[in-house]
Amino acid sequence: MSLLTPWFLAGLGLLSVPIIIHLTHRQRSRVTVFPSLMFLRKLPFKSLNRRRIRHPLLFALRCLALVLLALAFARPFLDTLGEVEGGSARDVVLVLDVSASMGYADRWEAALDSARAVLDGLGEGDRVAVAAFDEQARERFPLSLDLVAGRTALEGLAPTHLGTRLEAGLQLAGRILAEPEGRAREVALISDYQRTGWEDGGRVRLPDGVALRTASVAGSGDGDGDAAANVALAEAALRTADGGRVRLVARLANMGEGPVDALPVSLEIAGRTVATMPVDMPPRGTGTVVFQNLALPEGRSRASLTIPGDGLVIDDVFRFVAASEAGLRTLILGTNRGSEDPGLFLERALGIGDAPRIEASRAPASGIDAGGLSSADFVVLNDGDLADAGRAGLLRDWVSAGGGLLIVLGPGTRMDRWSTAGHGLLGAGPGPLVDVGEGRRLSWLDYDHPVFELFSTPRSGDFSGARFMRFWEVEPAEGTAVLARFDTGEPALLEHVVGEGRVLVWTSTLDRYWNDLALQPVFLPFVHRLALHATGYREPERWIEAGGTLELRSLVEGGAGAGDRGLVGENGEWVLVDPAGDRHQLEIAEDRTWIDFPETGFYQVEAMDGATAPVTVAVNARIAESDLSPVATERVAETVGGPSPPGEAGEGAAGIDGETVPRRAELWWPLLLLSALVLGVESVLANRWTRRRPVSALTGA
Repeated sequence: MSLLTPWFLAGLGLLSVPIIIHLTHRQRSRVTVFPSLMFLRKLPFKSLNRRRIRHPLLFALRCLALVLLALAFARPFLDTLGEVEGGSARDVVLVLDVSASMGYADRWEAALDSARAVLDGLGEGDRVAVAAFDEQARERFPLSLDLVAGRTALEGLAPTHLGTRLEAGLQLAGRILAEPEGRAREVALISDYQRTGWEDGGRVRLPDGVALRTASVAGSGDGDGDAAANVALAEAALRTADGGRVRLVARLANMGEGPVDALPVSLEIAGRTVATMPVDMPPRGTGTVVFQNLALPEGRSRASLTIPGDGLVIDDVFRFVAASEAGLRTLILGTNRGSEDPGLFLERALGIGDAPRIEASRAPASGIDAGGLSSADFVVLNDGDLADAGRAGLLRDWVSAGGGLLIVLGPGTRMDRWSTAGHGLLGAGPGPLVDVGEGRRLSWLDYDHPVFELFSTPRSGDFSGARFMRFWEVEPAEGTAVLARFDTGEPALLEHVVGEGRVLVWTSTLDRYWNDLALQPVFLPFVHRLALHATGYREPERWIEAGGTLELRSLVEGGAGAGDRGLVGENGEWVLVDPAGDRHQLEIAEDRTWIDFPETGFYQVEAMDGATAPVTVAVNARIAESDLSPVATERVAETVGGPSPPGEAGEGAAGIDGETVPRRAELWWPLLLLSALVLGVESVLANRWTRRRPVSALTGA
């Protein structure tokens, strides 16, 4: 018998409870009020501490109930063996892990040896199927009596560059062996049993009567340590610096149990090694290397980070596309309040940060012109006036073409004088100025919106601390969304779409004139989120993980479109060049064309007619594959279909005799019913034995 949750046996300590109750419970004396004691006989009364159990049967029943409850919650089960006809033929599905982690040291060779041992153990009349899995499972060889062909299919396998999903392999094996057909059925699962590949494994079960044999190669190549030592390059982030230069932040992860000292990390750009820097990391920790003051070549260049090779080579190189980023050009249009500078807080806040770099400049709102707008990505109308129809029309046309506009309402705003084009940009009906001496606070924010989702987690930013003394009350028009409200219900932030662009409206100031939001810690990230959302900014995708997909139009043009037919050149052909240099023609779909990137390395997407410049895509291994910590094979076996039979991995898999198959009999529910029955009997007996009998008040009279 085995237990799924043996820690519940700690509940047996509750056996002390009925003992304490039996030994400490005292019989209560009943007091009777009587007018005279002269007619009663005096009897001696002795008070004794209880040192023995008065009702042993009740005590035994209570203890038994507690024992049964503890056993029931421990989830016991029996692995019974169902008899089949002696010497009957078997169906064996050989499931082999081909994920990237199997390339660690000599794990793949050990896995092949275990698989060959399974094939060597099959006899005449046995059938075998070969399946391989990484993130998905594929049947490489169907159930067949041809064991030689099965061995050939096995030799054709090799580790891929993708992640691990043990569940996928077991599900496929279950489908192959779904029908009994009067034969013994077995699954031989050979893997390194990565813990990261078993996160959702509890949802899969093998069909009844299917035996599972587990063979783990997690110890192969690990040396004497408890866990496989491995260092992985996890991330590379480019940040804009002064003078047109950049800095590169590289992050590494130490997956081993020992420290890493002075590990050299080399940076290569456009085929030339630029710098090498050391990094130290604690056991199971991370490290960061910063390459400062880098000058990048024009355009997009191939770049990579490398560390000395270890057991898992696939994560010792991190590839990315290096390119300078222009940043967001911001124009702040405002008015002059005399001693107050309404644009100072905005300009300073937008100028802080480098992801992306925001270059802010200021101009008077009365000086709006087409030339100034054409060079801007983001415009802030800070307490400005749109009474002039011509200037409002220029701003509306610029937004319709894809610009991002933030309208900040302040004391200089006179919406009742705005032109029709100005009201169209506002997206709301003008209302009165609200002046509240005690102040208002923001009580509702749409945390699902991109502007506020950064602040949705605990301790990530609190807007409720800001007090608003004045704001403009507006009535949102149809199609305008409210993103934030004051505690009295008035809108604080609104959004609506104009053509291809987006307009955000803030109904109070973004300085200290009407509120103190500019003094709150959330002000800087909030202003940045407004700019990024209004412009639709997305950080350049410098690399993706193996197994990822990209859409052709967004890859080539940097934006989505209605379809991909417009991308077809004169020859109507697009080609994908893989890391090995092989060329694959892409089929252009009517709607969208998706491209798969299954291997690590540099890919190139190019048009056959040369009308579009080739685009480079860098692909890296999934960081989850670098964590080689295994899950216990017993846990997998118990979850999906009973524990593995004893024996060595290879020998156990090969030594299946075909006479019995395991079946699990769970015992928790009969134990629970028996416990309830025992408690019922105990209650009946306790009520009967402990019921008080009437006592004569005139004894001896």
